[in-house]
Amino acid sequence: RCPVWAGVGSEDPIMPPARRDAFTAEMRAAGVDWRLTVYGGALHAFHHPPVDHPVVAGVGHHPRHARRAWRDVVDLLAECLPVTESP
Repeated sequence: RCPVWAGVGSEDPIMPPARRDAFTAEMRAAGVDWRLTVYGGALHAFHHPPVDHPVVAGVGHHPRHARRAWRDVVDLLAECLPVTESP
């Protein structure tokens, strides 16, 4: 089974500290393997380049954290997906 992972920006108005705390409590109550990564200074949708000129407040690209989040996703998949040799 793959762990639950969430990556959020510290300045994301959609996932403020109270919501992150609620997520943490829910994961603990569920007893699942989980992790929450908070990327300092990042807004909502920080991994999505087209939001450089957002029409919604609280959205913005953060290239460094986008790269870090992508590495986190790749690491998570490497942990979860079986590696098989090709025939």
